[in-house]
Amino acid sequence: MRHVIVVVGSDEQRRQAVPQVRLLDDESIRQSTWYASRNQDDPGVLLDDHRSFVMRLALLPLLAYRFYLLVHNTRLWGGKRPLVLVRGRSLGSRIAAYAGSWGGGDIVKADGSDEPALGPTRYVLKPDGKLELLDA
Repeated sequence: MRHVIVVVGSDEQRRQAVPQVRLLDDESIRQSTWYASRNQDDPGVLLDDHRSFVMRLALLPLLAYRFYLLVHNTRLWGGKRPLVLVRGRSLGSRIAAYAGSWGGGDIVKADGSDEPALGPTRYVLKPDGKLELLDA
């Protein structure tokens, strides 16, 4: 079983449909959502929607550390590298990409845009739900 963590950093991403991942050999998937907010149970204002630059800067270390722990512990419990689905190049996506790669996760570019992938991105999600390894 492979764990998939979907990153949500703004209300726009919250309203979008969750990308579907299909792994080889029909491997089962367990999916969870991480909100770039202080409270995961009741996410209020997400990081990318904060108007205050100071508040964004104050939340960065806290959110990065919490996401690092989530990915690291998921890898320890599951025995496999979790897939971290990031959409776009927003601040929430950047934090999740870097903290997730430090925690031992595989970063997946989950949007179909032509923007270049973030630095630690390892896979690109194709429209059919399959993963494609990026050229190094």
